[in-house]
Amino acid sequence: MGSYKQSFIKGAAILTIAGILSKILGAIYRIPLGRIMSSEGMAYYQIAYDIYILALTISAYSIPVAISKLVSEKIELGRRDEAHKVFKVALALIGFLSLMVSALLFFNARSFAIILKNPGAYLAVLCVAPAIFAVSLSGAFRGYFQGMQNMIPSGISQVTEQIARVVSGFVLAIIFLPLGYEAAAGGAVFGTTIGGLTSFLTLICIYRKKRSEIKAGISAGLLKMESSLSIAKRIIVFSLPITIGGSIMPMMTVVDTYIIMDRLQSAGFSLETANSLLGQLKGMAGAFINLPQVVTIALAASLVPAISESIARNDFGSAARKSELAIRISLIIGLPAAFGLFILADPIMKYMYPKESATLGMVLRYLSMAVIFLTLVQTMTGILQGMGKERVPVINLVIGAFVKIAVSYILTSVPFINIRGAAIGTVAGYAVSAILNLSAIIKYQKSKIRIASMVVKPAAATGAMTAAAYLSYRLLFEVFERNSAATIISIAFAALVYMVVLLLIKGIAVEELEMAPGGKRLSKVLRKKGLL
Repeated sequence: MGSYKQSFIKGAAILTIAGILSKILGAIYRIPLGRIMSSEGMAYYQIAYDIYILALTISAYSIPVAISKLVSEKIELGRRDEAHKVFKVALALIGFLSLMVSALLFFNARSFAIILKNPGAYLAVLCVAPAIFAVSLSGAFRGYFQGMQNMIPSGISQVTEQIARVVSGFVLAIIFLPLGYEAAAGGAVFGTTIGGLTSFLTLICIYRKKRSEIKAGISAGLLKMESSLSIAKRIIVFSLPITIGGSIMPMMTVVDTYIIMDRLQSAGFSLETANSLLGQLKGMAGAFINLPQVVTIALAASLVPAISESIARNDFGSAARKSELAIRISLIIGLPAAFGLFILADPIMKYMYPKESATLGMVLRYLSMAVIFLTLVQTMTGILQGMGKERVPVINLVIGAFVKIAVSYILTSVPFINIRGAAIGTVAGYAVSAILNLSAIIKYQKSKIRIASMVVKPAAATGAMTAAAYLSYRLLFEVFERNSAATIISIAFAALVYMVVLLLIKGIAVEELEMAPGGKRLSKVLRKKGLL
């Protein structure tokens, strides 16, 4: 039992690390891509990518989970022959379904682009269609290996997929740029197809290497096996509710894109201007909002087993302390990131996208506060999952998405508010989800979470940092008369001020510091100096 738990923990760690690496590459990738393609190209890219995520969810979101579950069940019963049959049936099922979805998207790409009020996205939608088939097949292999408690193939394939996607997307965007932004976006999004194929080929190679090992565990078939039709039925029955639930958020994202394009044009903006504003919001400013997620995704993954352990012992006090610690860490990351982006929005955007219009800094400023609530939502989702309340954060996120859509619909059509309405909608949506999650944690843990003590010290340090960022940038810009130098130095100085103030007011606990890379060594030094 101990070795099983150890292998499970090791497997979960491998998947978490691979997931974090993939998220880092995905978040960073969009920043230089925006420099290549401008806000116009990023709008085409974003529309195609939103449709791709929705289509992929429909075709391949839940079947790999079903494969993993059924394969592990069969292996537990000593029926490796049936486990392999489950994989073959599921592979045929997912292959057929994803091929149909890919074909539907490919042959109706122009219609989808027109429905979303952006005909220029046609090439990008066309180029992303084959990715659904390739990525879905990879999902089947991942599910099979995970069912056999082997997480390494999934981890390797995730990383190779993301590397191939990023590299090929960049290269193709640059190659097709002379043909226009529509072609460049098509090239960039075709990187998703190349990434999917790379992942699939990686998994095929691993499968072939392990084929003798897999076949050695399969009996001669003396026992009667479950029929293919019965297996297919079980996969469909298991997958359907998960697919419906998983499709809600991607559907909301596509609806949100439609609303932004529709309401901006209703407010009197031309198709070109509306397209550019959408690219600024979702393709450019959105990339910066997603960067702090990298830390909180890892934090959320570590919270699930930690809080589950406390709940299993009926130790609600321990669960509450772990929850408080996690929320504090989210605030220690989210507050300075949000206010830093708010106060330096214009300099950061001028530095990253010098050819873009002045409205880009304004878009980031309005969107910046979403960082606080997004990091909290992710952390609280991990807490609630650890408590066995997996559905609660999903429901709260859906409620938040409805709020986001309602606010965007009302405000974006007001001419003087325009794209800022969509940014305010995003902030409002995540804020509602975070508040609902917090109230659920308080309700189910049956213990008081000291909200004031979690917020006060990180907020004080953030106030000092914000002032430092604003004043240092103004001073440095007068000295250097160069935005790039003033921006980089003021960010570094503000980060230093934040850490120093946080330590001086004892706003960071030993456990929080030791969770960071190299934190244990640093905590020893700081404790000697009486700063912890």
